[in-house]
Amino acid sequence: MYRQLFCILNDPFLAEDLAQEVFLKFYQNPPGKEGSIGAWLFRVAKNIAYNHLRGESNRKKLEIKFWILKGNYEEALSPLKEEQIYVRQVLMKMDERDRLILIMKHSGYSYEEIAEVLGVKRTSVGTLIARAHRKFKELYEKGV
Repeated sequence: MYRQLFCILNDPFLAEDLAQEVFLKFYQNPPGKEGSIGAWLFRVAKNIAYNHLRGESNRKKLEIKFWILKGNYEEALSPLKEEQIYVRQVLMKMDERDRLILIMKHSGYSYEEIAEVLGVKRTSVGTLIARAHRKFKELYEKGV
C-alpha cells in the first residue's frame, strides 16, 4: 500500500503518513466479510491520496507561481523530478480506470485484486492493462 501511495503522491514521508491513516480507518471501520481486504485497502488509500492532492492543489499552484516569478523554478527541479512531474501529468490526462490499472499493476497487485477493485472479470484484466499501457505510451510520446 505504501508503494501505491508513493506512486500517487511522489512523497515518501507523506505516503507513510497516509498509510497510517488508511490502517486507522481499517481499524475503526473494517470491511465486510464479502470483500477482499487488499481491494478495500487499495480503495481507501486511493481516496485518501486523491483527497490530499485536491487539498494541496491550490498550494502547489501558488508555489509554482512563486518559483517562476523568482526565476529559480528551473534550478529547483532536477531532471529526475521533471520526469516524475511529466509522468504524473500524463497519468492525470488518462481515464481514472486506466490510471488505477497502471498504478495497481506497478504496485504489485494481483489480477484478482485489480479485477475486484474495477468490478471486471479477472480474464479481462490483462487486456485492460495492455490498453492502458498503450494509452500511456501514446500520451507520453505526444508530449501532453
